[in-house]
Amino acid sequence: MSGKTILIVDDDTILSGLLQLTLELEGYQVETAPEGATALEMLKQQPFDLVILDIVMPKMDGIKFLRVLNDSGGRRPPIIIISSKADNVLTDQYRALGVVGIARKP
Repeated sequence: MSGKTILIVDDDTILSGLLQLTLELEGYQVETAPEGATALEMLKQQPFDLVILDIVMPKMDGIKFLRVLNDSGGRRPPIIIISSKADNVLTDQYRALGVVGIARKP
């Protein structure tokens, strides 16, 4: 077991559940959050080695989450975006906000 912890932030419970199961089978410890504000609270409570983040979510979307996280000044894990909205303009915006990787949702 790797001991690495991953936080999945996505309001799509089916997709996040499948991703969680896949990562747990690979030996990762995985937590999920249904939206950005919940994820920010979880990051205050425990360190994560990676965040997998959806962009389109209710309440607090992924872009606002990134901005709040960047402004918090605390420890910031690497972030990978999973989104159906990943054109070149948005990809540049995500990278400017500190995202290390982008994967397209089907």
